[in-house]
Amino acid sequence: MKLFHNLLRVGTYRYYVLVFLVSSLPLTAFFITTNLVHTSDGLVHVPRIAAFYKALVDGQFPVRWAGDLNFGYGMPLFNFMYQLPYLVSSFFIVVGFDLVSSFKLSMATSFLLSGFFIFLFAREFFKDEKKALLITLLYQFAPFHLVELLVRGSFGELYTYTFLPLVLFGLTKIINKPTVKSFVLTSVATFFLIISHNAISLVFFGVCLFYILFFAPRKKWLVSFASLFFGLGLSAYYFIPAIFEHKYTYGDLYMKDLYKSHFVPLYYFFVPNILKSQEFRIGAVSVQFGLFHVLAIIAGFFAYTRRKRESGRIILFCLILVGVSLFFMQPISKILWERLTLLRQFQFPWRFISVVVFATSFLGVTFFEFKKFSKHLVFVSVCIFIVLSTVFYWVPQEGFDKINENYYRNFPLTTTYYGETDVIWTAGEFHSYPKKPVETIEGNAIVSNYKKKSNVHTYIVVSQKPSKIVDHTEYFPGWKVYVNGKQTSIEFQDQNYRGEITFAVPAGSNDVKVVFGESPIRAVSDGISILSFAGIIGYVGFRKVRKKR
Repeated sequence: MKLFHNLLRVGTYRYYVLVFLVSSLPLTAFFITTNLVHTSDGLVHVPRIAAFYKALVDGQFPVRWAGDLNFGYGMPLFNFMYQLPYLVSSFFIVVGFDLVSSFKLSMATSFLLSGFFIFLFAREFFKDEKKALLITLLYQFAPFHLVELLVRGSFGELYTYTFLPLVLFGLTKIINKPTVKSFVLTSVATFFLIISHNAISLVFFGVCLFYILFFAPRKKWLVSFASLFFGLGLSAYYFIPAIFEHKYTYGDLYMKDLYKSHFVPLYYFFVPNILKSQEFRIGAVSVQFGLFHVLAIIAGFFAYTRRKRESGRIILFCLILVGVSLFFMQPISKILWERLTLLRQFQFPWRFISVVVFATSFLGVTFFEFKKFSKHLVFVSVCIFIVLSTVFYWVPQEGFDKINENYYRNFPLTTTYYGETDVIWTAGEFHSYPKKPVETIEGNAIVSNYKKKSNVHTYIVVSQKPSKIVDHTEYFPGWKVYVNGKQTSIEFQDQNYRGEITFAVPAGSNDVKVVFGESPIRAVSDGISILSFAGIIGYVGFRKVRKKR
């Protein structure tokens, strides 16, 4: 108790040390062994990291195509899959870590940073370090946040927990006093948020918009919204193709009814479930808000009825977020799930608990409305109990997996559960490797000097007469074939080779180059990202010149 008391009395940096140390506790399971904590998604993230890293090494940027997955036929996995977690993991591979260690370090990095950034935001908002610390502990030790980490292994969703508070910190700085630094910070943080996860980032972006409407004076709306939308523009290369090229996949067909079996009985959310009982899970997922988070909701209602001017607005903001999230997690919202294609991409309605984690963490400040909570001993005791109440969530419920590094670096499957990135011109994912990567299907041709990168295949085709060739690669807009330097038409609907790249070659020796590049929509999206980057640089330059004058 004395040590905790001393930490609270010294400089702010000590709070960050405390946040780091306490946030490290649930991460112990990651690093007590070289094996991988068994999670719902961990065994698909490892081969995705390998595929993403290979694509980077091959010169793909932005990364869109996983060339060795799907039994070597490849797939447009990263055209639709969030990118930031795999980019960070690739950095760890570059500096010498293996796949499993890179995955662990990337997960740990996002979890620790979420603690730093939520404290940063809460301190800026309340100008009170004790309140910021309480909010941070509620955020980091929300049961569902720990479920994301140690049960689901939700790579991308964890990163959204990291960057939501950083975006809100930037917006708060803009609202208080707009500066170039706060504008750029907000835009960059928004960019990282969007490329962290394709579904949750959309919800959190909505939270940020709502935050501006709720807390920013109208004269600050323009600069606040501009900072967000410049960040959105930076991420256009990712989210625009993910939305508009989704029609080329089986994603909506396979997942359109998935949400129906994932509405959670309302009382499940409010059961404390400190022991992480299986009775209150949906599959392997505990969906409880948490004991102290439920108390925060109750305290929030109680405090709002008092309508204290200094805290009433943030309480109402958080209660609205909780209410809207509960609505989308209950069958009453089914009509919206049925009609909104974009909403169905969330797959599981209970994913909206992510918003509740944030909202109930901030509602924790209502504990200070009670006089006894201002006593140091009570405050410290509550902080300790918040952490210890989740100790059962720190233990991996299904043990560990021993990973064969070579197998996952050459993973044959697709890494998807519902075929959400299988293209519509195929019969679905492939089930075995082709006999040869390139074959003759008409005529009499010999293929030699075959070389393959994820996005470029080169080889020589020698034929005595015009022939037809199949490159056993899944077709997707952006693939082009060049024969002797001239682009030739791709046929991808041959009944015997559905969805594969087939093309004609003339008689003679032919240099063939099969290249994956940007489709028109992706090229436009790339352009928007480049223009947004240029716009931010221009804004910084303009403000500096104006300041000198």
